[in-house]
Amino acid sequence: MRVGWTELAAAAGLLVLTASAGQAQTAEMSFFVTSAGSGKGADLGGLAGADAICQRLAQAVGAGGKTWRAYL
Repeated sequence: MRVGWTELAAAAGLLVLTASAGQAQTAEMSFFVTSAGSGKGADLGGLAGADAICQRLAQAVGAGGKTWRAYL
């Protein structure tokens, strides 16, 4: 039986997909959207301040076990 290039490429692709699936990260990514303001308008205190606001909001609802970041 002669194997063609198409079959060989398909087998190689399947092998790559199978190998990479075993190395996938198990951590789930999540996000939330809030309408709660900081009380200072758009002054969030830079990126570090915005991250801290997100972390406080998450902790207030019991989701503080993760590290939360602001997407600005």
